[in-house]
Amino acid sequence: MANPSTGSSPTDKNASLNVSLRDSLTDLLIPNPKQSSNFAATLNFTNCVLGAGIIGTGGAIASSGFVISIATLVCCALLTRISLDMIIRLGSTRDGANFEKLGELAFGKLGKKIVGGAKFLYSFGCCCAYVVVIRKNLGSGLINISSCGSSLCKTVFNDEVFCSIVCLLLVLPLSLKRNLDSLSRFSFISVCCVILIASIVFSEFLDRDPMTYSDNTLYFEVRSGYISSLGTFVFAFVSQHTHNGIYSSMKNQTPKDWEQVSFYSILIACTVTVLTGCFAYLTFGLETQSDLFTVYHESVQVDLAEILLSFTMIFTFPMPFYTCRALVGEWLFSVQEVGGEDVEEALLKAEGETEGKKTAELTPCQWTFTSLGLFAVTMVIALTAPNLGAVLDFVGCASGSAIAFVLPAAIFVKLENHWTPKVVFMAIVGAFVGIVGTGFAVANIIFPSS
Repeated sequence: MANPSTGSSPTDKNASLNVSLRDSLTDLLIPNPKQSSNFAATLNFTNCVLGAGIIGTGGAIASSGFVISIATLVCCALLTRISLDMIIRLGSTRDGANFEKLGELAFGKLGKKIVGGAKFLYSFGCCCAYVVVIRKNLGSGLINISSCGSSLCKTVFNDEVFCSIVCLLLVLPLSLKRNLDSLSRFSFISVCCVILIASIVFSEFLDRDPMTYSDNTLYFEVRSGYISSLGTFVFAFVSQHTHNGIYSSMKNQTPKDWEQVSFYSILIACTVTVLTGCFAYLTFGLETQSDLFTVYHESVQVDLAEILLSFTMIFTFPMPFYTCRALVGEWLFSVQEVGGEDVEEALLKAEGETEGKKTAELTPCQWTFTSLGLFAVTMVIALTAPNLGAVLDFVGCASGSAIAFVLPAAIFVKLENHWTPKVVFMAIVGAFVGIVGTGFAVANIIFPSS
């Protein structure tokens, strides 16, 4: 019976209350992923691209040769952008299919598994590399800048112990966030830190006597470490493991808007990475290491750079971790996190209207189990990894070349039924780096002195 004063029945009120309650719970459990502006998406994606590769390129240049390294870095940046835009364009004409779905459309369930596996391996490798950077730089930087030489300080700031504490208190909480847009403010801080690091490397170049060579062929020669360093060059820009998450967080999900985001993100990343690597190499020459700051003498600037670098890795870690967790959740619990699908479809799944299909999100228990399990495995591997260069070379060659070049090229040819010179070149580069580069990277890990 209707209420005369309001003109509505108790049933209507209850229905409205239920709808309101459902909407509130939906906002809490399934945050709207379509809320990032192009600027916020650019910050997030630049943060994804600018990872540990920024400090590894100096050592790779020393092992490979100056000019050939710059040319390879620029080539990898261009091919990566072509690949990213190609994946988005293919998906936009196929109901917004993400990378894994495109693999399934092209090669069936096996294709989806291969793409997902490659994305997981690369994302997991990135997470390990970022923790290695924190382990190698944060504790030593804080000890030096605070001038604390006591045994207590050395115990507290021990690389492995302090890294574990920082990761538990800072990295893990950031990695538990479900909404990528909430990370954009941290991405801005991270990008600013990277630019400051590049400025410090340039300042050190000006303050020191740069390495000079009487023989100009040392700038142009291709050294024996070039092939094994290809993984580091590829690692510097590969971002296909996170770009679907960034794209699905954008308000305007069109290929044109995405191409704007990818252009500026890759441009910033390429500029900063090339300049940092070049100035490091021009300062130390053949002595430049993959763990860049180990070759610098102690100074306030260098200590600050180590600290800034560590915080950059802290704020970058959640991006690949997000991808790892989503993939593991899908494999273990048949659950697909919101990110590669339409929000309306996710809501229908959450309401049970797509019975028998994958649910939209991990339950709190599944979320906690997956996150903590992945985090623990990452920490164990990262705390025992020999050095950053070995991680970058292997991850870049073994899985980075697959998700950046080989798989996008194969999917394009299969779905479009034709090939272009760019696609063929991309496939050739990816296959060479994946097969030959991985072999050399593994050999350098097993026989580091060779």
